[in-house]
Amino acid sequence: MTCKPEVTVPRLEGDMKSLYGLTVTEVKELQSYDDAMFTFNTHENERYIAKYYNPLYTTEDILSKILEVLVHLKKLNVPRPVPQLSGNMLSRIEDEKNQGLAGYLVVYNYISGISLCSQTKDPSFWRKLGKMVAEISERMSEVECENYVRHHNWDPLNAHKTLEEVRKYFPGDRIPNVNVDSVIASLKTIETDLKDIPKRLQHTDVNEYNIILGEDDEMWIIDFNDLILSYRVFDLGHFIGYMTCAQHCNLKTGGYVFEGYSSVIKLSDKELNMLYDVVIARFTLSVSIGCQTILSGGANDYVKKCVDNNIVYLQKLTNFGRETFNKVVIGI
Repeated sequence: MTCKPEVTVPRLEGDMKSLYGLTVTEVKELQSYDDAMFTFNTHENERYIAKYYNPLYTTEDILSKILEVLVHLKKLNVPRPVPQLSGNMLSRIEDEKNQGLAGYLVVYNYISGISLCSQTKDPSFWRKLGKMVAEISERMSEVECENYVRHHNWDPLNAHKTLEEVRKYFPGDRIPNVNVDSVIASLKTIETDLKDIPKRLQHTDVNEYNIILGEDDEMWIIDFNDLILSYRVFDLGHFIGYMTCAQHCNLKTGGYVFEGYSSVIKLSDKELNMLYDVVIARFTLSVSIGCQTILSGGANDYVKKCVDNNIVYLQKLTNFGRETFNKVVIGI
């Protein structure tokens, strides 16, 4: 159930002043799934993003690793965490009503631009984006992750277990051509087939809302909150699925993205053969978890919109089928 941190504007203003020495002059709350997010200006006409992370889904250790990754990626187009007066980049925020931990606060530099969403772009743009995501993935693999442990819905070791738990929420009447049993079986097979391939730190949520376009289509990848140890084929599958669907389920877009990604990272034939299953599994799980959130009463308008969109996407992707997907996207 989604339970975002409750943060008032006066609380934000106080935190910025005491922790960062920043005087807030203008504030706007941003749309977010689990966390409380604000963009704000200062009296020095600087702009930042303040993010209060939901402690139900993010721990201090996880956030510390995310910040370590972002610092390591500082030469690439990703958010940059802002140091506090103390030099720290992360703070525990207590509930204003003295009811315990309210969340974890991190402030980032503001990235000027608009989200990609459904903007129409030419093939060269998608190839460039695919290459950029692969380059970020390569750099992330340099970060030590041996002791990084995180239970997450998109972790390949947990995905089929999570889907078994939430399958009762899957709206089979709206997507009759999806067999949840088959999706669970494919995830179990993938887990076995990938056991000899090393996991790496992966973003896992490069969707159209987490890609920001600046001037001259300069691209930025944001929101590393779902950082997990996973396989590259999962990260690529999620990325291709979202980019394809953002372009009205145009599989050619996925093909252009794959070309750019493959210019940096080459996946094995074994990984490529499971790419379609990964895409279908991601959307099946997203729809099921989203419907669970709605039925539990914890959904906001953003969650409901995501569920409706993902149902349409899943219908179209399954209608394409594996053979067409592989031919158009991968070229096999």
